[in-house]
Amino acid sequence: FVNISLFHICCIQNSCHSIYFAQCLLDWGFAMEAEPSISPPNRNVQVEKLMNNCVSVVLLQQIQTFKSLPLSKRLTLLEHNEFIKPLLDDCADPVLADIQDIPRVCQQIQDDWRDVGLNRMTAWNLANCIRERMKAIVDGKIKCHGGQVDILVTGCEVSLWVAEQFVSDLQKCFPRLFVKAVSSNKIIGLFGQELAMPCTGFPYSQKSMDIKDPIVIIVSHSGGTFGPLACSNLLQSFSSSIFAVTSEWDTQIGKQLRSMYSDDLLSSRIFSTEVGVRPAEPCSVSVVATHQLLTTILLHICVTIISDPQFSKASGSIVTERDLQVLERCNQENIKALEEIVGVDTKGNEIHEKRSKTEQELRSAGDLWSEHILENAKAYIMTFIYVIGTVTSGFPLISGLAKAFGLSGSEGAFYIIRFLDACIYFWLPQINITILRLFQRRNLRHRMVGRTVVVGDIPWVAQSAEAFLSKIFACSYSIAGLNVLSGNPADHLVHRHTHRVVRGSLLVCGRPDGRLPALTSLEASTCLSVNQASSIQSLGGTCESITIGHNKSKLPLSHKAIYLKSHRPLFLSEKILDNIDAHEDLVRQRKEKLKEEQERQKKKGPLSRTASYLMETTIGRRGDGSFLELSLSRSRQAKTTRSSASLLGAYVNLERDARKKRAKNKDIQQAEHVSNVIDSMVKERQGIENTRRVFNGIDVDGDGVVSLEEFIATYQKTDVNISKEHLQQLFEEADIDDSGTLSFDEFLKVARMPNLLAELGIKNRDSRGLVQVQASKERYFGEELRKHSQLGVNSMAMSQSQHFSMELYESRIASLQRFVAMTVMFHQMGMRVQSFFPKISFGLFGYRMDRTHSIMRIATTASPVSGADVRERMEELRLVLKIERSVQLIARSWKKWKLEEKKNGAP
Repeated sequence: FVNISLFHICCIQNSCHSIYFAQCLLDWGFAMEAEPSISPPNRNVQVEKLMNNCVSVVLLQQIQTFKSLPLSKRLTLLEHNEFIKPLLDDCADPVLADIQDIPRVCQQIQDDWRDVGLNRMTAWNLANCIRERMKAIVDGKIKCHGGQVDILVTGCEVSLWVAEQFVSDLQKCFPRLFVKAVSSNKIIGLFGQELAMPCTGFPYSQKSMDIKDPIVIIVSHSGGTFGPLACSNLLQSFSSSIFAVTSEWDTQIGKQLRSMYSDDLLSSRIFSTEVGVRPAEPCSVSVVATHQLLTTILLHICVTIISDPQFSKASGSIVTERDLQVLERCNQENIKALEEIVGVDTKGNEIHEKRSKTEQELRSAGDLWSEHILENAKAYIMTFIYVIGTVTSGFPLISGLAKAFGLSGSEGAFYIIRFLDACIYFWLPQINITILRLFQRRNLRHRMVGRTVVVGDIPWVAQSAEAFLSKIFACSYSIAGLNVLSGNPADHLVHRHTHRVVRGSLLVCGRPDGRLPALTSLEASTCLSVNQASSIQSLGGTCESITIGHNKSKLPLSHKAIYLKSHRPLFLSEKILDNIDAHEDLVRQRKEKLKEEQERQKKKGPLSRTASYLMETTIGRRGDGSFLELSLSRSRQAKTTRSSASLLGAYVNLERDARKKRAKNKDIQQAEHVSNVIDSMVKERQGIENTRRVFNGIDVDGDGVVSLEEFIATYQKTDVNISKEHLQQLFEEADIDDSGTLSFDEFLKVARMPNLLAELGIKNRDSRGLVQVQASKERYFGEELRKHSQLGVNSMAMSQSQHFSMELYESRIASLQRFVAMTVMFHQMGMRVQSFFPKISFGLFGYRMDRTHSIMRIATTASPVSGADVRERMEELRLVLKIERSVQLIARSWKKWKLEEKKNGAP
């Protein structure tokens, strides 16, 4: 084949600002022959030889033009340009470099958000779009129906899985908003094709989705993936509010969005993780960075909506500012946890050995599973050595031993010896595998076949970890190959995979933090799935399961439990249960000591036993109270490790006791209702009089009303940390008649708010006035809630208000830590297998686990949907949208004209 290319070359000469345009022909196929591939009329054109006579260049046309304007302004700095990320330095293990870079990247995203980076400008534009959308919903301009889409999030593969978790959390926060995550391939198939591609199995169609001017967030790490890139073009026909979450600012999607808003320099639409191009195909740091950035975006969206009471009501807001404070505190403490998991701090330095215990356990588990995978290859090498040695020497094992001991003389012994040698040759691979397992102290009952790894966790973690491990072993040799599956242990993992469990199957499962009552049932379901899979036995063997989570309790049927240390404060319910466990531990220790003391006193005389009895009774009268007080004053002192079933039973009992106490208090209140009416009236009158005195003290000018300035000045004297914005918002809510002042009745309602001080302590702006969720500073989550609660309210009942913040902690923080832990473990597996083959072949054989056979790197992802019709469909959809708007305008004008005609009395 002749490889001919036609190129246009532009040469710039700065001295006279002249530009030369050249059109040339590059011939790669016949460079070494006498006659190049040029048509006869142009055979007289001179042919130049380049690249060591490998390429023939034929200059066909040359044009010179002049420009009067200087060209220096068109130059782009490639170095020290914050909009262009430099390429990473080459390294021997790009996958490990990505994993160890996770703490630094997460810290950088958080610092950039707090230090008013470029992401904050994009967040400001996103907040404006959300306010416009919410205002339209409040004003009734947008009709709410099932097919409505307020926020559309799209992406492909790993980016889509992370985006789906973001959409799930956002939808839970605001149930009345319509937030959807749709694959970019489905959007292109529905709206970007001449003939729409039906989304069989999904409730999406052109008629079921109302995507008129929604807020669109495109999630693509590379910024050049085909599906999201085509969507960035296609969705311009539907929406004017399109944002992108990418790895850097200068991407193909960013270019498309900048062309939309080229007139406004402040209309930034790009959220950047600043990760840059990562050559390793197994996705680790890119997934974590995207998840981290989406967490900050979620916090910003929530603050934007709940800051306005009308928006909060219209969206059905479930999330509170206190929930956001708890999430932000956990988000900041998450950096320390990630450092311990990967073994490197935010500056790239290895952490102390004591802190890296978690990483060592994860890599130890990876080493164990790598031995499972390599046992066939090692047994093959051992078999090869045995066959070569015995055949070459002519002395198989049994024959050699028989000759050495003089047992090969008779004819019968000769055939028996040869039969035993034949059996050894036949079962030699199995014998070698057994020897390896005995030497390495691994399970002897596992099947001697290729291994299968099943990853169990919540959807985004399971799918992302499966993709990571699958790409790690994409190029491995078949003798050390691996089959990877995934599933949700709280849903379909049992139905999809337990019937395929055999001896030697490998199961790694992430356990939610069941120490929190909102997650206790979820952890119990996960543990039940693991136990069911581990209980399937054959010949006394079963699968080898490893659990990763924050609960120290190990399942009896699991092989190993890896504990991830929690760096967050305790929640209120954890504090209550920990105090109970600590008190029980102290009582148990005290009883054991008294029992030992009694046994010693039995050997003494009556006088000593009497003195001991008096001492025991004295301690017994005061011991319980002092022990209980001590346990309440310490945090997580209990040594008891509860299983998921024990936690579930404990929390159920606490909830039941709280309900009984409330019912008992209610009966007592009803019985004493009549006698308490007079007392309550007297107390209420006293409270009103006290409030009157406070009101008169605030009313400095004595005009009978409290102005905003007087209100703010008084409350800031009591607490200097209360911001003016919160006090102004409280003042406006209390000012029912919008007079700009508070009468005594209005001030009385403010004074009767039970959690006034607790709510005023919550601020969603920093010292610079920027919208910023302030991290909770409580010693345990719920401290302020308990401090400002009404008398008689049970602490367990108060902890129910923290259930949603517990769910957010699981989906945004705890699940992220489990995913990073799995990447560390899987990397160790892959590295051990990868480094094995070069060692045994003296560098002849080997592969790179950071690459796959697709040779696509991470720059893009293959798409099953064609984008050839996208540009034509864009123009057609824009025309249809213009026609629809014109028809609506004409219809409104006609209705307005008819109404005016009726008012004027026209027939």
